[in-house]
Amino acid sequence: MRSLPSIVLVLAALPAFAAGHGPDGLTEREFRAENRGDGRIACGAAIAHWYSVDLGQAGPGGAVSARLWFDPAGGAVYLLNDKQDRLPVEALWCGVAGRSWATRSPIDLPRHAGPVAAPIAVGCAPDGDRLACR
Repeated sequence: MRSLPSIVLVLAALPAFAAGHGPDGLTEREFRAENRGDGRIACGAAIAHWYSVDLGQAGPGGAVSARLWFDPAGGAVYLLNDKQDRLPVEALWCGVAGRSWATRSPIDLPRHAGPVAAPIAVGCAPDGDRLACR
């Protein structure tokens, strides 16, 4: 499992995609994907329509986790880099490590105004030649 500091280092290089600064007015919400299969999984996020960020990998029984930030006023979802720039998350997925995009399982992100209650927690297991995260 990759720790949050490594995610922050990867995101440090992305200030040009920022859509604001800092967590003020945002609600923190944890993302967690448990690996319920026999191989490694990898999770990622699409930022600004075309750039992807690696959120980490996990072996059997492990989990990938990250902090997401939600705007209760409009429903936008962000990751924060080390400078606290808001990076808009367009999509979130997990797949088989080494082929995560080709074997991806999309993760639903709430995109509505209002309070955000529970963390996003899924269990991921093989489903044919893809990964299924529910």
